[in-house]
Amino acid sequence: MGHRCRRGRAIVLSRARAVGREVAAVHADDVDRQGRFPVETVTELRRTGLLGALVPAVWGGPGVGLGEAAAMVAAIAEHCASSGLILAMHHIQVACIVRHATPEARHRLLPAVVAGDLLLANAASEVGLDGERRQSLCALEAREGQFHIEKQAATVSYGEYADGVLATARRSADSAPHDQVMAICLPPSLSLTAAGDWDTLGLRGTCSQPYLLVADVPEDLVIADYADMFMRTSLPASAVLLSAVWLGIAEAAATQAHRSVRAKSRAGGGGGDAPPIAALRLAELGVPLHQLREVVAGGAQAYEAVKDTPEVETLRFSSRMDFLKLSSSTLVGEVVRRAVAICGLTGYRNRSATSMARISRDAAAAPLMVNNDRALQAMAQTLLVRKEL
Repeated sequence: MGHRCRRGRAIVLSRARAVGREVAAVHADDVDRQGRFPVETVTELRRTGLLGALVPAVWGGPGVGLGEAAAMVAAIAEHCASSGLILAMHHIQVACIVRHATPEARHRLLPAVVAGDLLLANAASEVGLDGERRQSLCALEAREGQFHIEKQAATVSYGEYADGVLATARRSADSAPHDQVMAICLPPSLSLTAAGDWDTLGLRGTCSQPYLLVADVPEDLVIADYADMFMRTSLPASAVLLSAVWLGIAEAAATQAHRSVRAKSRAGGGGGDAPPIAALRLAELGVPLHQLREVVAGGAQAYEAVKDTPEVETLRFSSRMDFLKLSSSTLVGEVVRRAVAICGLTGYRNRSATSMARISRDAAAAPLMVNNDRALQAMAQTLLVRKEL
């Protein structure tokens, strides 16, 4: 049984790498240039069953761990960061359903995820809250045995192309802003009305514009304790999987730099006893790249070790996840800056074999999702009561 499980997980990762190389890479520049949804890549993610990678075997999925899911995301993001981020955000929603949804919701949704019929988006941010995920303005309203929600979402990534949206809200109109639930909103009772555009520097294919979300939600599609879900699953899964996107971008930058150094060496004849200066710079780039690989892998391993224990809900562990997010979003910038310097003017040009334009613009989003200052503020607050750093 264990051998079959490991083999199944290896197959999933192999498929993700193939989709990255053969599909995402082919369309990445056009996706970026037009700011369009990467429909070709997502179609392959559906067809190959990769949308259901986190679904346990009892529901028909391979049940990969967070480490394998991160490796899948990085393999896609290395070729198209928008596609990698879409997969990462979908995986976060699936993890929340697997671990926190009602039995009725899991029975209804997870087989559809495995079949590739359910791409899930998130509407946690809200206009007026400046990106704060642990507060809501909107509230559920009880109506005829179900709940009604109207939310002015600051962003709904790929909302127009999603098959369902997980939206946070106050439990009721009388509830405090932090007393939140998560509503799983599905067609045909879900409507999204665009309230802005998505014309951004990078990650243009995520199509993350603001929407007015309106939905009627059955009681069994409401996750009742968002605070518990956030601490035990959403926060660590987000930290690991978003960091995997930044790792994929860093791998792409390093590959471009390596290609540039080898081309220069061949053009110069490759002679002499000492390596060219660009090769030394490439060796230096390997240091932050290695660090980034390790912090992502280590974060996933740490979560898997404690996810079913009380430790996952401690300030110490949540700070570790914040440190992971801060480290990865800082290291990707370091790797990309070094790669641009190595490639020189060919990397600076928009159209060259080693252009760093799209990679650099995508990497610029890393400190903004979730904003690094917000993570630092959260850690600073916990350090006032914690006895160790």
